[in-house]
Amino acid sequence: MFWLRRSVMILVAACWPACLLQAQSEPEPGWKYKVEIFGNVAAGRFYNGDSLWGRGFDYGGGFGVRPFSGWPRRLGFEFQIARLKNSTQLGPSNSQELDSRLVMANVLYHFRSGTRLQPFVFGGIGHVKTDYIRSCGACVFDLDDVTGQQVPVPYESQIRASKTGFTLGGGFKIAIGRRLSIRPELSLADTTPGLGWNWLWLRPQIGLSLHF
Repeated sequence: MFWLRRSVMILVAACWPACLLQAQSEPEPGWKYKVEIFGNVAAGRFYNGDSLWGRGFDYGGGFGVRPFSGWPRRLGFEFQIARLKNSTQLGPSNSQELDSRLVMANVLYHFRSGTRLQPFVFGGIGHVKTDYIRSCGACVFDLDDVTGQQVPVPYESQIRASKTGFTLGGGFKIAIGRRLSIRPELSLADTTPGLGWNWLWLRPQIGLSLHF
């Protein structure tokens, strides 16, 4: 998918200057923390199959814990929420509105776990709840009994549904202070498994975190 490749390129470009600074710096003290609280903004895209239902800036946040010591401290656990609300004009009389929410629980694996630049990957489960409205003023027609002409009938369909699927993603945690970091990352939630809606929510995002 072109957008997925483009999102990965944006993610790499966002973290590249910080990566260079870290690579050129002197050996650094260990960066260890137990709790992380974060917020983020993303350029979200929401699909039903191959159909794009909505896109635009969305926002989210959550918290994570890294409860272990020693080698197992590479593992972490996070809970996140996100919301995408968007209205799109598809034509003079055709529009769509999307209000979608995501709740996800992930397991993270951190590389270079003790340093101030930590790549990570994650996977888990996510629950998507969606309210989608499609309106069209010239999609359905009625035949006028007197003139015999077709008369447009305003049409609106609304879908309210939810489904659980899986989540995947990865990114970087880049320390910019003792308690503060930025985290560019790419995440997706996919509800393809099983019956029902085939939703895909893609989020190239940038976040700010507090660590304790």
